[in-house]
Amino acid sequence: MGNRGQKRAETIDELPADKRACTSLEFRPSSSNSSVQAPMNYTNSTTEVHGDMDTSSSYSGSIHSEGEGEKDSAYGSCDSDGEQRQNALRDYQRYRSSGDHGKFKKVLSSLDQEGEESGTLAALTELCELLSFCADSSLSSLMADSVSPILVKLARHENNPNIMLLAIRAITYLCDVHPRSSGFLVRHDAVPALCQRLIAIEYLDVAEQCLQALEKISHDQPLACLQSGAIMAVLTYIDFFSTSVQRVALSTVVNLCKKLPSECPAPLMEAVPILCKLLQYEDRLLKM
Repeated sequence: MGNRGQKRAETIDELPADKRACTSLEFRPSSSNSSVQAPMNYTNSTTEVHGDMDTSSSYSGSIHSEGEGEKDSAYGSCDSDGEQRQNALRDYQRYRSSGDHGKFKKVLSSLDQEGEESGTLAALTELCELLSFCADSSLSSLMADSVSPILVKLARHENNPNIMLLAIRAITYLCDVHPRSSGFLVRHDAVPALCQRLIAIEYLDVAEQCLQALEKISHDQPLACLQSGAIMAVLTYIDFFSTSVQRVALSTVVNLCKKLPSECPAPLMEAVPILCKLLQYEDRLLKM
């Protein structure tokens, strides 16, 4: 048998290089007697390979199962940590909401009492800070309904522009925090009060804040704004505002036009010349 293997190897060597069969043995690194003994021990090596494969597969399976157990335990710990974080976050939110709730009641009590302007300014400043950072659950519908007439009254203040500004700013924040506050504000005549400040402008920063507040209210109460003359109120002096504020004014008009009745209302027809004039502005957003 050994001679047969030797003759076969010599025969292969006698063939031209381009006629030899391409086998994987030529690309393996040389080892002792590997090229001669490999064809002879083919059956035995196959058996040995299968045995090795079975052994290695069972071994890898045990490793895989152990790894899965480790992963499951790791994931379980991650899930428990995530639940603990969520519970801690919920507890913190409840604690913060309860604290904000008490602060709101204190501020509303201060605003409801007619006192010196300095006290009113301090209460309005604190209210704006609370509304800008509080969670949605901190302010109940009852509180939003209670504070609305107070803010509308202070927005009509005639002597102190700072009180006007802070009251209108609080109205703007209130619309962001509480989803039903626009309805409460409309019911307490907030839209006519804001439109009045825009039609007869005394202070530019107050007028700009009025535009911000009307834009918020127009999302949920477009018909009430339309009936109160908000279109002409936001467009009459639009040339006096900066480009960013002009965009806010035009956004309010767009919100109102989305809910127009079937018959074209008179306020819109009155505003058509101003809207046509906006087409000549350089700002592309105003033209759109």
